Amino acid sequence: MSSKEMKKQLIDKIQSTDDHKILEEVYRILEISTQEIDMIMLTDDQKSEIDKGIRDIQEGRYLTNEAANSEINEWLKK
Repeated sequence: MSSKEMKKQLIDKIQSTDDHKILEEVYRILEISTQEIDMIMLTDDQKSEIDKGIRDIQEGRYLTNEAANSEINEWLKK
């Protein structure tokens, strides 16, 4: 099916429905596809902290999930 045919079928289906929930969902989907994605701008301090974290991982300064959970459990017992 071509894009042109698909558009026509979608328009026909939209026009023939009175189901508000379906119309809201179609609108939401179309709205999502047309929105621009906001870029998150990081401060220099945030970038520096991320770089520090990457270096920590590369140099073996991190906890496994199990070790972190174990430490948390110990803290909660106090």
